Amino acid sequence: MIRRESGEGWTLITQPSHAFLSSRIMNFWGNEDFEAIAPRDEVMLAIREHDCGWEKTDSMADLNPKNGYPRNFMEMRAESQLEIWSDCFEKHLGEHPYACALIALHFSELNERTISRDPGNEAAVSLREKIREFLRRSLEINVGEGNLNGYLPADIRTNLRFLQVGDIISLGLCHGSKSVNIPGVPINYLGDTVEITLSSEDGLNYTISPNPFSREFLRFDISGRKLEEKSFAAAAELENAFHLARGETFDFSISSGVEGRNVA
Repeated sequence: MIRRESGEGWTLITQPSHAFLSSRIMNFWGNEDFEAIAPRDEVMLAIREHDCGWEKTDSMADLNPKNGYPRNFMEMRAESQLEIWSDCFEKHLGEHPYACALIALHFSELNERTISRDPGNEAAVSLREKIREFLRRSLEINVGEGNLNGYLPADIRTNLRFLQVGDIISLGLCHGSKSVNIPGVPINYLGDTVEITLSSEDGLNYTISPNPFSREFLRFDISGRKLEEKSFAAAAELENAFHLARGETFDFSISSGVEGRNVA
């Protein structure tokens, strides 16, 4: 669940909704300066479905007892990480091993951060081995120890970054961030990259520089459930508020910044 401050409370946006927004955004990727995504269908599926494992969890609000807030995706229960992230990269394995491998790699990087903070986290260590075996089977790459990037073909590293860029842009919009800097954005499949900046005064209307999209102006929207309070004393109180919450829709725009498409 994504928690966006809204008035005196929150608007809760589901992870699958955020992932769908990221795919809508990345659908416009590519222009005379930024190479188009390939293989397009597989990469776009990975972007759209990278948080599909959250569907059941995000069908309800979960109380974080540490702050009384609805638990967001960064505060997931340790025991949930293995199940949710595994569901994300296993759902479409039968028909789309390439897309699922990109999703697995995405969560591998997040999981490694968990291990670096808590080397004794058995669920995270188990997920590490599960992902490595998954990649050996789905990509037929002999994945060894250490950083996975050293074993990956250049195109897979680039397409993983496309997934991450779409994820970051969508999260910035969903949270209403005023400034988002994204380093290492691929210009092409040769390893050339650039830093992209998103800026907004109101958390709704953004400029992007340089512009990687095929259009100079884009519009998107996303909906969530509006809670009128930020903090809740008990899980039952939050559950009731979530059940009664009205819908709220945010309309976003992304327009080319002053640098336009210049990436030189």
